[in-house]
Amino acid sequence: MKSRASKVNRGFAVLTGATVALCALTVSPDAAERGQLILASTMQNQCDQLAGSPYDDQRNGEFAPVDIAKIGTEAVDACRVAFETSGNPRYAYQLGRALNNANQPDQAMNAYDAAVKGGYAAAKVNFGMLMGRLGDDQAEFRLYNEAASSGNRLAAYNLGVAYRDGLGTQPDVTKALSWFERAAAAGDDTAAFNIGAIYDEGHLVPQDDQTAVAWYDIAAQRGNTDAMINLGLMYESGEGIPADAAKAADMYREAAQNGDVFGAYKYLQFQQAGIVPAPSQDAAIEGVKTLVLKQGDVETPATAAKEI
Repeated sequence: MKSRASKVNRGFAVLTGATVALCALTVSPDAAERGQLILASTMQNQCDQLAGSPYDDQRNGEFAPVDIAKIGTEAVDACRVAFETSGNPRYAYQLGRALNNANQPDQAMNAYDAAVKGGYAAAKVNFGMLMGRLGDDQAEFRLYNEAASSGNRLAAYNLGVAYRDGLGTQPDVTKALSWFERAAAAGDDTAAFNIGAIYDEGHLVPQDDQTAVAWYDIAAQRGNTDAMINLGLMYESGEGIPADAAKAADMYREAAQNGDVFGAYKYLQFQQAGIVPAPSQDAAIEGVKTLVLKQGDVETPATAAKEI
């Protein structure tokens, strides 16, 4: 069976008004210093709240992490002030994320570079991604290796991809599996999916459907849509596990609930075959989004990407 493959994503100094306000204080030195400290603390908390990464084990745990695509422009000012007033590399890293999402890649590179020089592991991952986009695979690999050695989960995943695909190093499936397993042990669903795909496809190691099923199951339980599709296909055909149409349908339904068009198509097929109840005329099966399919929408599962 051809499964979904996954690959690594190849995903300052302007004073803000808040900083200028610091210079305009005309009160006593003690009061001015207190005002500066209060403003700096406020900006640091805002930076952590607006731009903390889910892949950063060193982020401020007081605030929920923010996906890079959801970082607002206000995070740029907050993180710039936070870094300028503290020199903490975490704020430089978060400033890089905010600038990257604001389509300012050059300034993002400068911010990441400052964080990398401060030894910040998560920044090494993002800086490595950008170096890879610039065609420097060896620098990309080195930065992933450094960050993964510090225990960063995303770096471990990306290092697994580098060893699998030979990015900046010689391909080594044993090392690839080892790093994927470390990332999966830390809770990474895509790493678990990739292990399943390696054993499922049988190109890099002897094909082992049972091992593939076990890893797909872990990834699917963590919400990985690609794993749900592949597990559904294996339940449907009886690869590495007894054929079970009902369980296959469950996998396709869950994938459809996550917005997967192929999963919705497969679930519709099962409805039409009478394997699962068809929806009433008034409402679709609860949780499954109504999808209008057009030519080209339905194909074998494609590449799975990973966010920064």
